[in-house]
Amino acid sequence: MDKSHTVKLFVGNLALDTTQEELSAIFEPYGQVVSCSVLRQFAFVHLQGEGAADRAIRELNGREFRGRNLVVEESRGRPLHSTKVFVGNLSGMCTTEDLKQLFQTFGKVLECDKVKGGHLKQVGP
Repeated sequence: MDKSHTVKLFVGNLALDTTQEELSAIFEPYGQVVSCSVLRQFAFVHLQGEGAADRAIRELNGREFRGRNLVVEESRGRPLHSTKVFVGNLSGMCTTEDLKQLFQTFGKVLECDKVKGGHLKQVGP
């Protein structure tokens, strides 16, 4: 397979005890898993094969895995001088607007998503 068709995917909203083996097994039907790094409740999967990443995103994003809905998207590089922050243990009443307002005191919020499980993806200088 051609290395030019390797795509880095972000996988979020994982159970705390998710293993690399479990995650690799989910992505293997879509292409060759070149690497898989699980970091607490998120991971990065390098998937190789023409169209593999698009198929995996289309079919796995939002899919239930171990009681949680997966977030699967192409990993995007952060803008220069920005930081990505993950916040857990959020109240169900907390909205993305609440989070934006809270974090804007520290800098411009470039992106803010709240997904099931209470994670925030926030990028800002």
